[in-house]
Amino acid sequence: MGGMGGGMGGGGMGGGGFGADTVAADSAVDAPAGTFGGGMSGGLGGDGRGLFFGADMEEHLGSPAAENPRRSVETWKRSKIIPHTTRLMIGDEEELPLQGMQVDVRIDGFRARVLLDCYYFNDRDEPLEGTFQLRLPNGASPYYLAFGQTRYTTPDLPPQQPEFFTSLELEQSGTSPEEILDLRSDSWREPQSAWVVPKQKAAESYSDVVREQIDPALMEWSGAGIFRTSVYPLEGEKLHRIVIGYDVDLLPVGDDLVYELNLPKTLENVTVDLKVVVPDGTEVTVTPATPVDEKNGRYRFEDSKVQTIKARLSRPGTLLLQGQSHQVGPLFATRFRPLPPTTEGIDGSPQAVFMVDVSLSSNPDQFNVWLQLLEEILEKNRSALKQFAVVFFNVESFWWKEGYVANTPENVAQLIAFANTLSLEAATDLGNVFSELGHSEWLQSEGVADLFLLSDAAVTWGEYDIYALSSLLDQDTLGPLFAYRTGMSGTDTRILQHLTRETGGAIFSVVGEAELAVAARAHRQRSLEIMDIEIPGCQDLMLAGRPSVIFPGQELLLVGRGEPKQPVEVQLTLKSGLRVTKLTVPIDAVLDSALAARSYGQVAVGQLEDLQAATEPVALAYARKFRVAEQTCSLLMLESEEDYERFNIRPQEDGALVKNTLASSTVAEALDQLTSRLGDPKEQFLQWLRWYEENPEAGFQISDEFKSALKSMPKKSFAVLVKPLHCKERTRDGIPEKILQQLSEKELIYDEITAEAGRRLEGTGAEDALRVLSSLVENRPGDTTLARDVAYSAMEWGLREQAYFLFRRVLDARPHEALTYHLIARCLSEMGQADLALAYYEVALSGAWEDRFGNFSAIVAWDYLRFLRNVVSGDVAGSVKEFAASRLAELGEEFDVNHQCDLVTVISWNTDRTDVDFHVVDPTGEECFYGNPETKMGGWLSMDVTQGFGPEMFVLKKAKPGLYYMAAEYFADDFSRESTRTKVYVTVFQKWGTPKETVMRKVVTLNRGKDFHRIAIIEVGEE
Repeated sequence: MGGMGGGMGGGGMGGGGFGADTVAADSAVDAPAGTFGGGMSGGLGGDGRGLFFGADMEEHLGSPAAENPRRSVETWKRSKIIPHTTRLMIGDEEELPLQGMQVDVRIDGFRARVLLDCYYFNDRDEPLEGTFQLRLPNGASPYYLAFGQTRYTTPDLPPQQPEFFTSLELEQSGTSPEEILDLRSDSWREPQSAWVVPKQKAAESYSDVVREQIDPALMEWSGAGIFRTSVYPLEGEKLHRIVIGYDVDLLPVGDDLVYELNLPKTLENVTVDLKVVVPDGTEVTVTPATPVDEKNGRYRFEDSKVQTIKARLSRPGTLLLQGQSHQVGPLFATRFRPLPPTTEGIDGSPQAVFMVDVSLSSNPDQFNVWLQLLEEILEKNRSALKQFAVVFFNVESFWWKEGYVANTPENVAQLIAFANTLSLEAATDLGNVFSELGHSEWLQSEGVADLFLLSDAAVTWGEYDIYALSSLLDQDTLGPLFAYRTGMSGTDTRILQHLTRETGGAIFSVVGEAELAVAARAHRQRSLEIMDIEIPGCQDLMLAGRPSVIFPGQELLLVGRGEPKQPVEVQLTLKSGLRVTKLTVPIDAVLDSALAARSYGQVAVGQLEDLQAATEPVALAYARKFRVAEQTCSLLMLESEEDYERFNIRPQEDGALVKNTLASSTVAEALDQLTSRLGDPKEQFLQWLRWYEENPEAGFQISDEFKSALKSMPKKSFAVLVKPLHCKERTRDGIPEKILQQLSEKELIYDEITAEAGRRLEGTGAEDALRVLSSLVENRPGDTTLARDVAYSAMEWGLREQAYFLFRRVLDARPHEALTYHLIARCLSEMGQADLALAYYEVALSGAWEDRFGNFSAIVAWDYLRFLRNVVSGDVAGSVKEFAASRLAELGEEFDVNHQCDLVTVISWNTDRTDVDFHVVDPTGEECFYGNPETKMGGWLSMDVTQGFGPEMFVLKKAKPGLYYMAAEYFADDFSRESTRTKVYVTVFQKWGTPKETVMRKVVTLNRGKDFHRIAIIEVGEE
């Protein structure tokens, strides 16, 4: 099974239980000796079916607790970050009004399929490009995207005939993309639905098509249930329809399953259609109760005042969903608890380190849960947990007290009082806090500590490779990591699963306040190693999250192929020490469901994607076949089949490959080959480079000399050394009330947040300024324009390590944009990481870039030559000086580059499809610009870049004394976007290439209109 620690989450259903992942309960029902588990009756034992094992295993687990009355467990109150929050942004702040929404939901046992019909009105008189921002529930997997104009007018919304609901009555496969479009043919003008396309190809195709003003749409995964959908064009004074479909597991709450649909506030036109399919005998409670046909599980809601609709399935038992997939065959998914909860515990470590998330995503709902949970853990384990330490983190990490303190009520009260003074802002950086644990000398001198991660783990800043993150915790003094899921939107379960597995910990579920006391002691239960798992008659079995150990009460999601033999049961082989025990989990009910196939596909794709390049071809095939749009693929919609053909996007016959390639075997083989290389930064870089070289569309030509130089570089050359931030302003004191309110509501106003960053820059410094500015990134992850914007500010303020990771994210999302390679190389060179900087300079020069990037290669060459001279001269440390010397000679001949110049200026900007013109006026009054690129003084300007990003460069070898006025003209912005800021990053070199060289860096914000914006006034003195 590979790895260590806790499993997937979701599900539930037999046995007294506690929640979604690793769970523990404070109640159980007496059962016959050697019998545990749950049937349809819902208690441990139930009708006598359950888990069967010998007395030795019962001795290991401890006897079940005495029976207690069943309590109804309720979820946390509605969070301020709720699923289905939708906004169609047409700039940094402006958005189009949501006119109506139709939601159609089908629940099959523990799985739901949801289709959102959103109607937006473009009240402008011009076509616009929009960014549809949608937050989905945890674990949601989008499979469908369509976009177009509707025949409806605003007063008629939403449509009175539930089109999707009708499709559910036809057959269970009535939610396929083809059928969804067909059912909407009378109400939509030329609707288009999206294809599942490799992520990087989709992004490049979308960008190219928008520049040609043709109709595309693109839906990209941004992590933690956040998906960004770009749509174009939104015709002026027209009503537009965006349809998104996704699948999601229901939330286990005690022994029940709950589906919760949150609706936008103050929306008058809204209808919701719901159909629930459950085993006979399962009680379904829907609130508010407005059934259309309750006997057949049909409900309709048309009350605009309803903001939350809940469907609760009472003790449905252990369910298995089964269905057919064309070409692949029968597939299934089931969720179950192999081991009953137990009150027996082990002592564990007497020391604990709590990592508490104080980023924007915690503000305020999650943070309140974390503090309550922290108090419960310390209180309920006081006899065993003697000392604790607490480190808070967002983009920085800081200890409450540097060192362990005694676990006393007085110390806990002081901690909570301190925590309640903190400002909850900024992005989330797990790598930073993990590094802090490894670098704290006092922690290294103490014994092994249990780690508690109180965070949604939605990494938006710093290191984001899961193996690189877990490698930071691979230290003798750091014990298992335990994490928690609250059921609130925004949790990155994938990262939590990985971290807990690799450290031997587990994920626990805390979906409501009633479960706090149980969760507080759950980490002290005994775990068992999973040796084998099978269902007779089936193959390709995969456990979500690949757990290798299991805790009492822990729930597993198991998927596979085949038709299970009757009676259906899951057979496990578990090990504790030298003891090996066989367990059997009976399945209480089997439901035929079209949702089974995508449940299987989502688990398979997730495991394949985690192994990156090693399994990418198979991951792509599975993602396309099962329409899984996450890390590997996106949903791309172009206007016609000819457009897809033009970008070499063709329908793939993936069925045969998927049928003949078992995902479980592919993952196991890859793990055997990659065990020592996962998380290795050098291997990661080489794999990344191999991908580009082998992809003919990328156009990279890597020389043998460069490959040899890369191989000779030590592993440490590829590990980015991040200087941690140390901020001064961490509490709410002194922060303007309007900023605190925006942070709490997560309604950030760009101009006001950047103004607050400016206030902190003047008052407490660059690190504090970047802390609040990173809140914008946390609030809009995946927004590459915003990432460049914030990265430019970080570079201007000298915080290049922080800028590096932002540019890395942009590069992963938009590898076809040449400028990012150069910006990363510049960051690394200024950080003193010469080897890796050299590698990125080489990559930047090796690409066959589009003409729209102007004189990119020549500009990179100028900068690279300056860098190589510093390496060869010894001013910059590097391990490949011989290669650097060789390249210096080659490039000097290839590019006509002066070795010394009085004045060199380079500009670039952060918005695509934008024309920024660079102007320089010399002391004689002559202006150098695109209309006069060469001056009498000898100055010259590179090619005018009119399609966005730049770069553009001005060079003057011999400058006469006097003042040089530099300005940028916002000649043409993207007409299809409202109020999007364009940031220009300016680097001015004086005495370029000489020992007297000086560098000035500056960021200038451009407003709309063709006004001139002063960049700098440079004075050149007498020699």
